Amino acid sequence: MTTIAELLDPMLRAARAAQWSAYRQGFDALREALSSQLAADEDLRMRLDMLNAAAPEHDPQGYLSELEDLLAVLEERGLAAIEAQAPAPAIDLRGLQPPEPIMRIFQALQRSPAEPLRVILPHEPVPLYTLLRERGFSYSGCQRSDGGYELLIRAS
Repeated sequence: MTTIAELLDPMLRAARAAQWSAYRQGFDALREALSSQLAADEDLRMRLDMLNAAAPEHDPQGYLSELEDLLAVLEERGLAAIEAQAPAPAIDLRGLQPPEPIMRIFQALQRSPAEPLRVILPHEPVPLYTLLRERGFSYSGCQRSDGGYELLIRAS
């Protein structure tokens, strides 16, 4: 099983190399692995929210500094050594005609609203974002190296 620290290592390498797509995938896995801690730790949740909202490509050095601070906080609190659960498998929705991808996303969310949902789409689903927010879901995503777009959806 992978520890939180082992999730952070490739994230830091990707961030230092300005490989933001790979970094974002690692960040989403880290956030998912720490999800059980976030309800009880407001400071940790705020740090992750800040990193999630930032645009690291505009200030890579400042972003790396914040990321390294996060690692220090996790180590200080003994969270770096805890085991991280494997991320949920992604549902590949490429190749489906609209509105089928959105329908399948909402069907999956209806079946398991408390479980994070990872989907792969052919492009960034900007129209979906308002629908998710209206229904109480948050999301983060990134462009994949294969041209698709990976989105992680979770209950707010």
